[in-house]
This record gives sequence, structure tokens and C-alpha cells, in this order.
Amino acid sequence: MKSITVLAAFGMLVGTGTAPSLAQNPADAANTSTTISLAGQVVMRIRTGAGGYTAEQRADAVRTRLTPILSLQNLSANDVTVQTLNPNQSNILVRGHLLLTVDRTLARANGMRPAQLAQAWAANLRQTIPQVTAAPGPQYGKGQL
Repeated sequence: MKSITVLAAFGMLVGTGTAPSLAQNPADAANTSTTISLAGQVVMRIRTGAGGYTAEQRADAVRTRLTPILSLQNLSANDVTVQTLNPNQSNILVRGHLLLTVDRTLARANGMRPAQLAQAWAANLRQTIPQVTAAPGPQYGKGQL
């Protein structure tokens, strides 16, 4: 198994997963589990591919979206929300920015319904995001440098 680590936003965003070997079936590669952690805590496991993307590609998209989100100042747990689109899809948003759409296949692979899984992952994010977000920069008044 190959482990993948991505560092961003003060080195606190980590993703690990198993890369498929050359001998694996392509269908298996689409369903390789990938873990996304913040502040040393697992916040979600992407277990399935969707829309032509493998699980790893979906996780990469989450990591890519998290990087600018974590650079926003004064993020709090209240900035993490869940938007239920329909019984088969729920979005996880951070201050209005889409992080991930939880679909029926992903939820089923995690033993839940989409809204349940989105709420569980949002709760994980609410616990960890305040630990890894940017603090406000120094404020300079006139004549101060």
C-alpha cells in the first residue's frame, strides 16, 4: 500500500490512501478508500468514486477545496453547514464554499444515508477547523509600521 500525504494551510491538512497497484481491477481502483485528516484527526473517508472520478480523485478535489477555505480568517465551527439537496445528495459547505457533495453511493459505503453522513463529517470538521485556520493578521493604524 502506498500512503499519500498532502500538507497545506500550515501543514495541518493530511490525506492518506492506498494507491491501486497495476494488477488491480480498474473498478477496484475507483473504490479505494482515502482518508482526509485535519489537526491529526480523521474527518472523512472517501470510499467510492463518482461521476467518472476515483475515490482518490474525489479526495484530491476535497483537499484542493480545503486549502483556500482554511486560509480564510476567523473561521469557526458555525461556518460549517450541510445543505440537503434531495434524499440522495447533501452538500457540505464551509462559509458558503462547497467542500463535498455526499451522494447515495458514498453514504451507503459508509453505512449511512447522505444527510447522515454529511452531518457526521460536518461535525468532524466543526471540531477540527478552528484548530487549523488562519489567525487574523496584525492591524496597523496610520503611521505604524
